[in-house]
Amino acid sequence: MKKKIKIAMLIDGWTPIFWWWQIHVNELCKWLINNYYCNIDLYVRKLKNDKWLKFDKDEILLNWKLKIFKIWPITKFFNIFWRILSLINTIIYLLIKTKKEKYNIIHAYSYVSWLPAIIVWKICNIPVVYTVLWANNIDLKKKWFLVKIEKWLLTWIKYDLEISVFKSFFKHRNINKNIVVIHNGVDILKFNKAKVLHKYEWFNLLRVWRFNREKGVKYLIKWVALINKDLLKKNKFKLNLVWDWILFEEMRKLSLLLWINEFINFKWKLYWESLIKEYIKNHVFILPSLAEWQPLTILEAFASKIPVIATNVWDNKYFIKDNNWFLIKPEDKYEIKNVIEKVLKKDSIELLELWKNWYDFIKNSCTWDIMVDKVFSEYVKLINL
Repeated sequence: MKKKIKIAMLIDGWTPIFWWWQIHVNELCKWLINNYYCNIDLYVRKLKNDKWLKFDKDEILLNWKLKIFKIWPITKFFNIFWRILSLINTIIYLLIKTKKEKYNIIHAYSYVSWLPAIIVWKICNIPVVYTVLWANNIDLKKKWFLVKIEKWLLTWIKYDLEISVFKSFFKHRNINKNIVVIHNGVDILKFNKAKVLHKYEWFNLLRVWRFNREKGVKYLIKWVALINKDLLKKNKFKLNLVWDWILFEEMRKLSLLLWINEFINFKWKLYWESLIKEYIKNHVFILPSLAEWQPLTILEAFASKIPVIATNVWDNKYFIKDNNWFLIKPEDKYEIKNVIEKVLKKDSIELLELWKNWYDFIKNSCTWDIMVDKVFSEYVKLINL
């Protein structure tokens, strides 16, 4: 019988926050448990949403092989003071559990979960894996003290293994030598099983998830306003923005100010099958970000068999290599205007021909089973199993 690997995994946010990095961790846990011989204890914060609905109960899933421990206090995600208190409590709780559970590996996700992981590593001598999801303060050259803190967390602290989801992380000087790139993945079977009778009427452009400033949604709305209105009306153009709460009101007012609100649909967050169906119903996915590290949304769009227009920042260019007119410069209003106009003058069959090879690309190299197998291989090397 193969020896079980016991893993303590730490991530800052969980339900009701469920962005791409929670999807990443959720898929990793599921695949490690179902396909390998792993038991996982996942440490997250107790959270509540804007309506004060609490998400504070521990969970036991996958035949007791996945335990989710939610650490006090109960707070909203962005509350700094209670976040720090939760971090202190995580250190205490993890130390107690480590002595009992005898973990083989501690796997922490950027940012703040590094602290309990490092302290337990120093006291209990358990290998630490640290996954870097982004480096937005360093790469976007934000406030100097934030840059210093991020550099320290990501490149100046020694970990047993550092995993980055994006290749451009290698451009930063790093004290760590054991660094591997393991991208996000996608579950193609979920997309293949989705039952969609027909797409939206031609032409619908999709943008999914956060509206924070680095995602470039403001520029996208301004670019659409530059396109000839008769061309938009002729193609029954709709820009579908599946959003969270960040900057929503500002984006809505901007669309009204530019007289293009008739061409924009704001849609509240969609999950799971509803989100998959939204991808499939649209004709093109657009990613206008000023910064992206390794966006899960590109893989999801490919799995939906729709073309992707994206800015040529960071790892986007590794996934969109052909048909370079679909790679655009960030904030270049005329380039994106020209690309959208070019797409509007094509038909759906022509677009599918341009992008059908990308479905095969992700099927053969970017599925979750492939990605998780790489993570597990690194675990095995680390603990000499």
